[in-house]
Amino acid sequence: MTQAIQRSVLFALLLAAPALIGATPAPVNPPTVPAPAPAAGSDVVAPPVTVVPFIQPFDLDATRRMSVKVMVGGKGPFSFLVDTGAERTVIARELAQRLGLTEGAKLRLATIGGSAMVPSYRVAALQMSDLHLASVEAPAFFGRHIGAAGLIGVDMLEERRVLIDFRKESMQILETRRRAPSLIKDDDAIVVTARNSAGRLILSDARLNGKRIDVIVDTGAQTSVGNIALQKLVASKRANRFPFVATILDAVTGEAVPAMRTAIKRIVINGMDVNDLPVSFADSQAFRALDLHERPALLLGMDSLSLFDRVEIDFPNKRVVFDLPDGAHRESGQRFAANGVAAGG
Repeated sequence: MTQAIQRSVLFALLLAAPALIGATPAPVNPPTVPAPAPAAGSDVVAPPVTVVPFIQPFDLDATRRMSVKVMVGGKGPFSFLVDTGAERTVIARELAQRLGLTEGAKLRLATIGGSAMVPSYRVAALQMSDLHLASVEAPAFFGRHIGAAGLIGVDMLEERRVLIDFRKESMQILETRRRAPSLIKDDDAIVVTARNSAGRLILSDARLNGKRIDVIVDTGAQTSVGNIALQKLVASKRANRFPFVATILDAVTGEAVPAMRTAIKRIVINGMDVNDLPVSFADSQAFRALDLHERPALLLGMDSLSLFDRVEIDFPNKRVVFDLPDGAHRESGQRFAANGVAAGG
C-alpha cells in the first residue's frame, strides 16, 4: 500500500481559450475503417505483425486514447481502442458489414449523451496475439464516431489485468488470479482498491475537500468527465481553478453533448494529490446506468493517466496501481510529477 507521505501529482494542463476547449474534438487524422473500395486519402490497414504473446504495442491517437491491433474472425488486423469505461466490446458498423457478420438483436446502450438503440453483430472471435475472446454479440456504432474499428470493453478484460507503460509505449494484457500480487512494485507506486460496478472498477478512496467521490479509470476517454453532482460540489466548495466555460462532448452516437469545463484544484486519491485536473461536466446517461448520478462521480481520462509512468488495472483483484514518474522530486513533503507536459499542453 502507499507510504504515509502525502503525494501530489501536478497536472500541468492549463485550460486553453474557450474556443479550443472541446473535450473530445475530432482527431486530426482520425483512423478509418477500411471499406471494400477505399476512397482517396483513407487509411490503409497495416499488415499483420508478429508480437510477443500478450504484449501489444499501442498508439496514443490524436485524442490520447489507446489502440491495439485486433483480429476479427481471423481477418485483420484492425485498430481497436481499449476502453476500461465501456461495459461491452463494440464494433464499427462499416467493418461488420464489410466482413459480412450476421446482424443480431437491437441493444439499448447508455452513452455520454444518453441512451440509444443500436444494432449488434455476431462476432465469431476476437484475438490479440494469444489473448482470445470467445463468440460475442457486439453492439455497433459508426466508425467515424468511435474513431477506430471498434472498442475493447471490460467484457474482454474483466478476468485479466492491464498494464500500461507510457514510457515504453507498450501495453500488456495478462491472465491473473485472485490474490495475485501487483506487477508494479516501485516505491513510488500508489495502490488504490476499488469496487466493481457493471464490470467497471470504481476507486474506493477518492475525496474532494473531504467529501467522498467515485472515480472510474476510463482509458476510452480523452479527458476526464464529471457528473452534475460533482460540478455542484466543485462550485459549492469553490474548488475550481478557473471559471466554468461551455464546451461540447462528442458521443459515440455522433451526438454533440453540451458540457461545462474547468480545472479542479485538488482531488485526493488514497493519499495522492491530483492538482489542477481539467474536467468537463455533463448530465450523462452513463452515470445513471452505473447508479452514480446522485453522488459526485468522475471518469478519469487518458490526459491524466498518461502523465504516470505506468498504470496497472487488475479487474479480478479490484485494484488500480499508479506509478509516479522516476523524475518526480520531493518538495515540502509532497511529490510532484509533471512528466514533461508543458503548460498549456
